[in-house]
Amino acid sequence: MRIWILSVLAALIAAVSTLVHACPDAMYQKHLRALSALTSAVATEKVEQSVLTAFFQALPSDFACFNRIFGYGDSPAPLYSEPQLHDLFPKIAAVVPEQDYAKKLIGLSINGQWEADQTGALKNAVRAQLDKNPRFFVSVLSKLTADAERSVWSFLFSAPHPSNEPLSRDVQKQVCDVSARSCKQSKQVYARAVSDEHTH
Repeated sequence: MRIWILSVLAALIAAVSTLVHACPDAMYQKHLRALSALTSAVATEKVEQSVLTAFFQALPSDFACFNRIFGYGDSPAPLYSEPQLHDLFPKIAAVVPEQDYAKKLIGLSINGQWEADQTGALKNAVRAQLDKNPRFFVSVLSKLTADAERSVWSFLFSAPHPSNEPLSRDVQKQVCDVSARSCKQSKQVYARAVSDEHTH
């Protein structure tokens, strides 16, 4: 009886967790419309600063909606191919206040799941922010729950070959100087990712 109750509780927790991370249709439609309206403008060779800022503001604030718009599930999401986020994120970073940019990217990384292409571009942009300003990055992480922070580290080390992407000694030192929790989590998550890489 006790095992049955525990299994029912686990199923309920999993269901609630899935609901929390879902992207509601209304939110999805709102962001998709705004981003789609800017797609051709951000694809030009010299994108206006106001367009880049508008695109950044139109991005959703969570990974579930980001992935529903840019990812690849059973089929490509509406903006899976265009615009190319690998090219766009550095341009946005050059015109948006760094703190706003870092906070949004970290928010998008919570519960993120790596795949190539657009979510790969997101991961690379987040990693670039960590490498550029580790102290600020970790100060943002410190405001998250431990589980949310762990999911950000998991996203950062989730590429197929994490052993090729360790934190530099200087970045790791700064992470550890700012937060004991971030220090421990970054090392644990990276070690697990490398271990999983070598067992596959």
